[in-house]
Amino acid sequence: MRGSLKILFGAALLVGATASEADAQNNPANNAAPAAANPAPVATTSPQAASPAPSTPSSLVLHFDPGSAAVRQQDLALLDEASHLYRAGNPIVMIVTGSADTTGSAGANLRLSQQRANNVLQGLVARGIPVERFQVMAKGETDLVVPTAPNVAEERNRRVEITWR
Repeated sequence: MRGSLKILFGAALLVGATASEADAQNNPANNAAPAAANPAPVATTSPQAASPAPSTPSSLVLHFDPGSAAVRQQDLALLDEASHLYRAGNPIVMIVTGSADTTGSAGANLRLSQQRANNVLQGLVARGIPVERFQVMAKGETDLVVPTAPNVAEERNRRVEITWR
């Protein structure tokens, strides 16, 4: 992989971005609305989120099997769609955010969510998107789409969301 990407405690530093741009992205008021609760591959829209073109979804969501960071075969089309959206709108940055359900320890889930995000990143870079255009984050079992008790396997929380600005 070309370029540099530094991972610190589950968050990637933006290459070529200012600290204020990174801070603005991490502001909860700037985040897109959560995706639909459907565990199948989905593209969601949100009027609050900036998108590269007027008719594009605000995010793409890939789901994962329990304990796995491998992109599922049925979600490969979403990587192709993200690549197409990048070429059509040329966003400044694409944000890849990994998450996990509450099964297992918090530390293991943070690592797993990072591996998921990294695998999606690799798939997008392989499709021609420059690595410098990414911000990669891992949330582990925090900020769940579907709140659950500890040690609950919930497919909708095992996800990587791709957004852009």
